[in-house]
Amino acid sequence: MDYFPVDTSHFDNPDHDEAKEVAAAFVNALRRVRVDFPSIDIDQPCDTCQQDKHRIALGWITLEEARRMAATVNAALDELERYRKAGRSPRLP
Repeated sequence: MDYFPVDTSHFDNPDHDEAKEVAAAFVNALRRVRVDFPSIDIDQPCDTCQQDKHRIALGWITLEEARRMAATVNAALDELERYRKAGRSPRLP
């Protein structure tokens, strides 16, 4: 093995970069409906636990936080449904 100097690209990880992009898009989508997971993080692949891909970990939330998030999401979807029925909004994908 040759021991040449490295630069910062030595630490580039396209899988981790993709995971960060997907996680940011996921967080932003949730925030659009006023839901935030304060402990959200990215779990790295693990050689010993059979997790071979990056995963988004939502963290822990209390029951009250879950109730509040569910009510917030349901209120947003109810409003979207009212607009859809009135012919003013596209259907959800």
